[in-house]
Amino acid sequence: MATGKIVSRLHLLIDRCVRRYTEIEEVSSPTKEIEKDLLLSLSQVLREIQSWINEIASDSSELKVQQEAGEKTIDHEDETTAALYDPESEEYLCLERLVADLVGLLGMKSVHVKHLAGNILVEVSESLVESGSQWDDFIRLLCECLRLAVVYSCPIPDSEIGFGILRNILKRLSQEENEELLDVYLESVNSTLAKIPWCRVDTLFSHQHGNGERNSQGQNGALGGTPTSEEATVFLGNFVQFLCSVVQQVRFAEDNDGFEPTHLILQKTIELIPDLLCWCQPKLESQSGSCMSRYLGHKLLVLMIRLTYQSNIKCTILLSWLEYLQRHFQGFLQHTLTRFEPDQDNCLEGSPFFVSLSDREVNETHSNHLQRLTVLLFLRCSFTLLYSNRHTNKHCEFDCRKKGMEEMFKWIEGQVPGDTFSDHGTYTKKSVDFSTSFVRLFMHEDDLLFKVLLQLLSIPLHEKELLNVEGHSLQDEEQTILFRLSTLFNPVILFCIFLSELHYDHQVLLDYLISKDIGASCAEYLLRCLRTVCDSWTVFVEFPFEGSTNASSSKRRKVLTENSEVEQNGKLHPQAFEDAKDCLISLQNSVVKLHQKKLFPYNPEALLRRLSRFQELCLSHE
Repeated sequence: MATGKIVSRLHLLIDRCVRRYTEIEEVSSPTKEIEKDLLLSLSQVLREIQSWINEIASDSSELKVQQEAGEKTIDHEDETTAALYDPESEEYLCLERLVADLVGLLGMKSVHVKHLAGNILVEVSESLVESGSQWDDFIRLLCECLRLAVVYSCPIPDSEIGFGILRNILKRLSQEENEELLDVYLESVNSTLAKIPWCRVDTLFSHQHGNGERNSQGQNGALGGTPTSEEATVFLGNFVQFLCSVVQQVRFAEDNDGFEPTHLILQKTIELIPDLLCWCQPKLESQSGSCMSRYLGHKLLVLMIRLTYQSNIKCTILLSWLEYLQRHFQGFLQHTLTRFEPDQDNCLEGSPFFVSLSDREVNETHSNHLQRLTVLLFLRCSFTLLYSNRHTNKHCEFDCRKKGMEEMFKWIEGQVPGDTFSDHGTYTKKSVDFSTSFVRLFMHEDDLLFKVLLQLLSIPLHEKELLNVEGHSLQDEEQTILFRLSTLFNPVILFCIFLSELHYDHQVLLDYLISKDIGASCAEYLLRCLRTVCDSWTVFVEFPFEGSTNASSSKRRKVLTENSEVEQNGKLHPQAFEDAKDCLISLQNSVVKLHQKKLFPYNPEALLRRLSRFQELCLSHE
């Protein structure tokens, strides 16, 4: 299939479908007959474009085979390509009309028409990517049209559909693994977000929060009306979800010059966070317990967590996020983790949304999920203030570090009172109970589990015990807090608890390692933990301490027998050590076998070296 003038073909195809309907008055509110005809036409357009994409992909595959075979290929389109892409060319004008026609359909009062028009825009994007024809122009035009839609509907009810379209296009791009296309996408989206008059949007939401209903004429945004509460909530949900997807795709590099598309889009998203929190909070409070309220709370926390991984956030912003958590998610932070029992939410399996449970069970499970996100964001912000070398302004660093210390102290005191740390050496039953409950909280969401375990590895160990003495200096107070952190989150103890919660099943570890989603995180965690274990061998061998553990969770492969007598009663440390040893050595053997057969998804040599070192120490211990 010739791809040189694919834009003209797309325009003719879409124009034949759309033109006769746009000439009808009041087309924004079509009759059932018109809507039915339009839906049939749009469905045909969608199928035709999809068939073109398949043809283009097939031609590309054949061309690649010919090139690999050394055959010469003749491209008759090279001479005309530059002329086709000129902004004043017929192809560019066709692209403008094509995008304008499809975006215009997003304003129709028909959910089905909007859905199909959005799908066609996504397929148009895919066809241009496959053909290598004017995709850059397309995404810029689309973003500009959607910006105008936001301005003139300001921003509801149609503009949230545009964010969904951009999100679906981004999903397709992420599969292409083309950094140049992704940079163009991020640049276009950033330009759009920068041009939107957010002050008008803020005014609209302020008005909406005040009365929650449309004006008497039932009109929206720039036309003088106010959206309903439901419309506003849907818009916010779509917008926050879109930003989450964008931030997830960003490849952040600390040494960029500040003007790269990835840096600019992150900075713009961070700038929008205060407004988003302000707009969303009334929804979270007024619709508490509703599905949309849960969704908004979930997505806001996810967005902020992702930003902490992708960018160098100013300490003042981190402090403002900590204050937000204390003000609006205080219940999740204050909830005592030592009350978290095994199997408490074993139906979650990584998602906060499902329908197979009772309302009470759903609320409890969702609360556990939000608690995980809240605690993880709290730790990310606090640890950055406590341990990061990012801050260069000494005065700012000292002040923010002090505030970060204060927040961390309040949280630790609420979880484990200070007298716990002075009663029985460095490790006491209460502190280990807390560590066990902490791990259990995250066991049923694998992605969050490894995020938090890796985060806790940043805590430096304090070998000497610090007593709680009155009249000590600020430095002593800081050392006390840091000591408590290293006691509660000792990486060796957490690793022992982690293995115990898996019931020492090496197959679960293997599943983690070969997982597409969390394999890299699990490998990093095992590499770093095994090094620490080998350096702190005595602590590993002697865990658990007498009376320090209870029954473990049910995170295991289903083929195992549930709730064995040994697991229910806890184990003496010789048995726990033997189980941990057998688990890790079995893992080593399994990885070796898969690697020899070239079935392991990546090179595990570094991990195998750490496991071999662990095996050597086990042999010497015997």
